[in-house]
Amino acid sequence: MKELEYALDAADEATFERLAASFVRSRGYRTKEFRADTGEWSARIWMRSRPGIACASVAEDWREALRSSARKVKRIEHERGEEYGLFVFVTNRDVTGLQEFDMEDEIAREYGWRLRLYHRQDLIGELYNTAPGLAKHHLDVNLGFDTDHLATLEELRDERLDVIATRRDEATELAAGPAVVLHVIPNGIFSTERRWASSEMPDPSVLASSDAPAVDARETLKIAYDHDEGDYEGYALIRHDGLYESATTRLFYSDGDGLLLRSTPDDPGLDASVAIAVRETLAHLSAMGFSATASVWVSVLDAAEARLDPAEIEDALSPTAPFGFDRYSTRVATASIADREHAAVLRDLEAILSELWRAFGYPDGTPHVVDGEWVGEPASLDDSTPP
Repeated sequence: MKELEYALDAADEATFERLAASFVRSRGYRTKEFRADTGEWSARIWMRSRPGIACASVAEDWREALRSSARKVKRIEHERGEEYGLFVFVTNRDVTGLQEFDMEDEIAREYGWRLRLYHRQDLIGELYNTAPGLAKHHLDVNLGFDTDHLATLEELRDERLDVIATRRDEATELAAGPAVVLHVIPNGIFSTERRWASSEMPDPSVLASSDAPAVDARETLKIAYDHDEGDYEGYALIRHDGLYESATTRLFYSDGDGLLLRSTPDDPGLDASVAIAVRETLAHLSAMGFSATASVWVSVLDAAEARLDPAEIEDALSPTAPFGFDRYSTRVATASIADREHAAVLRDLEAILSELWRAFGYPDGTPHVVDGEWVGEPASLDDSTPP
C-alpha cells in the first residue's frame, strides 16, 4: 500500500493523466476524445445518455485546479453549443468529505453540473481492490499481494454461497427457491483477531426484510431471521471476525406466467434493499472497530428462469429475457467504512447494481441510481430513511 501511495504522490502530470483516463473508464463512464488541447487532460464522457467532461490534475492546490478546469469546460460547452450534466475531476490529492460536498455545491451553483470528484483515497481503493492492473501498467507498482488478498475474500464468499445453495448450517431454515445474497467483508478481516462476545455484537440488517427479525446470539456470530407465517424467507448474520452475510428469497415472486425479480424501490426492491443493508452494515463494522474499506458482492442463486418485471419499470424492454444463470456474483465493490452517507454508499454500489440490471436484460443498468444519486421512489431520502 505504501508503494502505491508514494507512486500516486510522485506521479507527473502525463503519467497521472493516463491513469485518470483508465480510472474513469473503470468506473463505468463511456469516454471519447481524450486530448490536451485545453492545456490539460480532458475527455468527453457519458454515464448512460448523460453527457459531460472529465479532467485531471496533480496540482497541489486541487481546488484552484478544479475551478480552472471548470472554467475551461464551460468555454467548451459554449463553443460547441452543448449542455453538460456531468463534470468529473480526478486528483491525486487528499480531499475531505466536507471539502467534497462544498465543491459539489459550488459547481452546481456556478454551472448547474453534477460534480463527481475522485481523489487520492478513491484511487487507492480502486487500484488496491479491483484494478491492480492499472497500478502496474501506469505506475509500475505490483499489487500481486493485494490481488491474492482479494482472491482469498472471493474464496470465502464462494464457500458461503455453497452453504446457502445447499441450505446447510446457518442457511438450513431458509425457504426453498431462488435467492439474492449480499456479502460485506471488511478488508481487515484477517489482520486482527476479534474477540467480541456475540451477545455484544450489533443485530445484523436482514436484506429486504419487512418485519422485525428474530435475533439469535451464537458462539461466534449473531444471526437474525426474516419469517413470514412460519417460513423463513431470509436471514442475516455477522460474525465476530467481521463477515456479514444476508440471503433472501423475498425479492422473487410469481405472477402466474413465471418468476419475477422485485425491482420497485418502495417495496423495497433490489436496489433499495441492498443500499439499506450495506449502509447499516458499514455502521456495524465501524462499531466493531473496523476501519478503511470493505468488499461488497451481490450474488443470485437458482434464478435462471427469473425475469425483471417490465410492468414495474418505466420504459423497460418488454418482455425481458430470463436471467439464465444458476449462480452469479457481481464484481467486487469497495465501500468506505468511515463514509456512510447516502451519496457515498450509492456511489460505491452503483456499478454492481447496474451490472445486475444488465445481467437481467436491462441494458442501461439500474434506473434508481444515476451518477451516485438516488432517483427512485421515495424521491427524497434522509438519515432516517435509508439508503
